[in-house]
Amino acid sequence: MDVRCAYADVDGSQVHYRYAGVTGPALVCFHQTPLSSRLFERALPLLGETMRAFAFDTPGYGASTPLHGEPDVVAYARRLVSAIDLIGIEDTAVCGFATGSAIAVEVVRQLGRRATHLVLSGTPLLSPERLAEFGRRLGRPNMRPDGSHLMQVWDARVENFGRDNDLDEVQMAVCETLRNYERMHWGLLAVEKYDLAAALGELALPTLFLTAEHDKLAPDNTAAAKLVRGAREVVLKDVYPQVCWTDPPRFRDEVLYHLGLG
Repeated sequence: MDVRCAYADVDGSQVHYRYAGVTGPALVCFHQTPLSSRLFERALPLLGETMRAFAFDTPGYGASTPLHGEPDVVAYARRLVSAIDLIGIEDTAVCGFATGSAIAVEVVRQLGRRATHLVLSGTPLLSPERLAEFGRRLGRPNMRPDGSHLMQVWDARVENFGRDNDLDEVQMAVCETLRNYERMHWGLLAVEKYDLAAALGELALPTLFLTAEHDKLAPDNTAAAKLVRGAREVVLKDVYPQVCWTDPPRFRDEVLYHLGLG
């Protein structure tokens, strides 16, 4: 199953996305920042065997045009929903990882009854202290003539994903971070302003929380699951964060089961 790339033209800007599959129900996926839809490139072909799976670059990341003005979860979701509409996706399941989970929740709010299911992992239900911790780990743009900022990005990605994890993921994350280096912290700034707890409490659709055992956001994902009526949490033992990358078959199986397709 091939993964294809395309753009949706939205109000003079472009939203880049990857997709696989031509039949079946739809799934739209949103990535952790400062990454891109590449996060899903291992999972899309597996999902595409059963359904139509789409992964979007958040505005300002990957190859999507950045927003004008300050980063904002509601504005991110508004542009992404416009892209979903332009592609012609009607009813759809929604999936998000880390900052992409906050965006996914807001996308569900804006889609209304068109959102059929929700899958969240690493949900950033963070205290101000935890936000500051993740902000420190990510860092801020600070280019230096000796190139030492490049090593800083590498070290931050290794720390985030775990030293025992495969270096392919670290390399992918570093490349995608540097691609939009000057905006790498925008996603965190957007989440900081968004009332995620209130939005989670309003959800009224089948919701699955995938909690990777070695994810630094695992306790936050578990806390978020308790705010959603009827939510189901699956704890993935001995799994590193971003299970769509680290264990694509397991991710596919959990998604399909949640959607009643497996």
